[in-house]
This record gives sequence, structure tokens and C-alpha cells, in this order.
Amino acid sequence: MNFWIIGYPAGAHGLSSASQSAAVALQWDLLHLPGIIAADRSLFLRTHPLACSFVLLATGFLDTAILLAAVFLAARLALHTLRKLSSPMKHAH
Repeated sequence: MNFWIIGYPAGAHGLSSASQSAAVALQWDLLHLPGIIAADRSLFLRTHPLACSFVLLATGFLDTAILLAAVFLAARLALHTLRKLSSPMKHAH
């Protein structure tokens, strides 16, 4: 979403003033870090912008999916722990 709405936030020519935000640029760079590393190390990706954009899209999508899964898992675990701690059976003993 950031790429189409804001552009490449760490670049000099963003589409909006939000592209100048260091927080957005850092978030974009962290979520796309595997793609950035792949583009840096691959001569093919450096010379083919469409393939490079696809790699950045795929890595950003996968990293976001993994991050959301981890957040949902942590929330589920926290809720399970809270339910277990506040169980009326625990106080009955």
C-alpha cells in the first residue's frame, strides 16, 4: 500500500509529504528488507525494475503477513493466559 499511495518513502521524489516521514520510511525499509537485500545482491534485479518491484511487493506482503500472524498469535496467547488466570475454578481451591 505504501508503494502505491506514498511512493518509495526513502527516495527523494515521494508523491506526498508523508513520504518524507522517517517513521514511514523506516517501516517500509524494514518490511521490505529481504527484497532490498536481494535487489542489492542481484544484477538481474538491478537491471530489471519490474522484476525488482515484484520482489519488493512479494517480500513486503510476506513480511506483513508474518507480522500480522505473530500479532494475532500473541494476542490469542495473552487472552488465553488472562482467561486462565481469572478462572473461577482457580479461586475455589
